[in-house]
Amino acid sequence: MRLTVTSISVIIILLTSCSKPETSREPHRQGLTERGKKANHDKAITYSLITVEIGTPKSQVNVAEEHLYGKFFGDRAEFYIVENPELYVSNSQVNRLTLYFIDGMLCKKKYDLESDISQELMKSYGSFKFKALNDSTRDISKSEKIVLKTDGSARINEHLNRFQMKWDQEEVLIKYLIFKDSVQAEIHLVEELSAYKYLLDQAEANI
Repeated sequence: MRLTVTSISVIIILLTSCSKPETSREPHRQGLTERGKKANHDKAITYSLITVEIGTPKSQVNVAEEHLYGKFFGDRAEFYIVENPELYVSNSQVNRLTLYFIDGMLCKKKYDLESDISQELMKSYGSFKFKALNDSTRDISKSEKIVLKTDGSARINEHLNRFQMKWDQEEVLIKYLIFKDSVQAEIHLVEELSAYKYLLDQAEANI
């Protein structure tokens, strides 16, 4: 049976067996950003820029000033970019890590990834909101299944080439964006406060 999508944004439900107890339907929270790895894979390490939680004061975040990209809105907003930080999220290398601070608080983290981790995200966070970001993906999502099952494992339909997956984790949003229709594919994982855009607008308005 094909999944029919009637709007750009839909909620994908990962079905589990009805014979299992209710608690088994909740996905196991693996904490994909809890571990960092050396680029040579020799050992796993704990790395503060990975483990630090959204909402942490800047004074508690170990990021060097050399990574400061700029300050904006009367210095209320600060952005830091760390290139090739020798970190991994799940099994994907992080090519770039961007940290967004507003009024001295870490409000957003963006990871530019080397490879797709959508399967790991679905295992960890379960159901998600899907949003097509171009016409071809929108059309395909209306005629084909968005999530496919192979040997009991869920994966995103490979015909979808530009989309967003989103999870609402209480006060933090997790967004996963894939752009496979560009010359060089882009994959971004974003963690941000639900109020991030509001806080940024307030910082800009109160200059």
